[in-house]
Amino acid sequence: MKLLLNYRARYFSALLMLVVPSLAPAIDLTTAVSKTLATNPTLQLYPYHVRALEGNELQAGLKPNPTLHIDLENAFGTGQTRFLSGYELTLSLSQVIELGEKREQRISVAKGNILTLQREYEVKRLDITANVLRDYYQALRLQHLLIWNNHKIKIEEAALDVIQRRANAGVVGKADVIRMQLRLAKSEAKKSELEFQHSNALNMLASNWSGVADFESVDGDLNQTPLAPNIASLLTAVQTTPDYLLLEAQTRVSEAHLALAQAESQANITVGAGIRRLEANNDNAFIFNFSMPLQWNNQNQGNIASAYSTHEARLAHQELLKTQLEVVMKRITTAMENNIQQLELVESKLRPVAKSLLNEVERGYRLGLYNVLQWVDAQDELFNIERERIEAQHALHLQYLELERLSGTDLASLSAH
Repeated sequence: MKLLLNYRARYFSALLMLVVPSLAPAIDLTTAVSKTLATNPTLQLYPYHVRALEGNELQAGLKPNPTLHIDLENAFGTGQTRFLSGYELTLSLSQVIELGEKREQRISVAKGNILTLQREYEVKRLDITANVLRDYYQALRLQHLLIWNNHKIKIEEAALDVIQRRANAGVVGKADVIRMQLRLAKSEAKKSELEFQHSNALNMLASNWSGVADFESVDGDLNQTPLAPNIASLLTAVQTTPDYLLLEAQTRVSEAHLALAQAESQANITVGAGIRRLEANNDNAFIFNFSMPLQWNNQNQGNIASAYSTHEARLAHQELLKTQLEVVMKRITTAMENNIQQLELVESKLRPVAKSLLNEVERGYRLGLYNVLQWVDAQDELFNIERERIEAQHALHLQYLELERLSGTDLASLSAH
């Protein structure tokens, strides 16, 4: 499924070495999705459902079989009808003829159910793929946070070394050393927490294919952020989205049910022919018969009314879904554009300024111009910006993923840039 597998995954094994001392086995996005689609229990059941509906289609197309009638009259009586002296034996065949194109309408309903199941499969497949990718990018996010936290620890270790030397020289007090030791201890505790969350995220990812995490990382790079799609092109494709096509198929089924209910309001006729043996007269005769119910009133009007209401509800739901999809896609695209702007602002202004501030305060601290709290605040500014950057990148990937799931389209062709 190209639309979700073709998603921009990049490698950052060199960065991961900062977190994992030795290169651990990693899983890439394509492998994760392939494993899930190959073993997902829900998807494995769909072929059986299809065969069951194909059986329903076969059944719907069957015509009524003819009926054999055998009548024996005037036998085993008394007098002239004693035993078989004057019996009348009638052999005839009758056939029900369906009127109102009932057979065609039954087939239409059965075919519609098969199409609906196919649409349900496509939606379910997209949902399952999107779910494994969410877990995938959650693991990737935590890997970046581990790298971020590891860098934070290195900076704080270096700062602690500087403060310790200044304290040994009697330039600063012991409180400055303790304050930085506390910050370092918190960062090390955060590392343990992130490692646990990362391990749990890998297990969650593996659970998508009912497996265990026999890998210790995922391949990818949050820095390779997707572009926002062109909203006009995206809205044009609303009526070809998997969810809309599913509802359209369900609407066709409700329309076929309505047509079938209307067809069943027309009575069938039964015709027959046979031969009669008149033993008393030693004679044979042909017989013909015809029958049909008298339609004093429509015996199916309740079913027609119910089918009509169901069909009207489907039509209304279809229009409502179209509007909802448009609103959701606009909202997600707007959020993506905002995140892209925020990331551009972070890259062009916030990070450079925060780095300059940290360098200046660190230099001033060594010269005795700033106290340790000012140095700590400068560190916090930079690391908070870095953390916000990772979260914004993660949000961008999830927003892009959701747009691909909703549209059922490879959005690379609809990018706005």
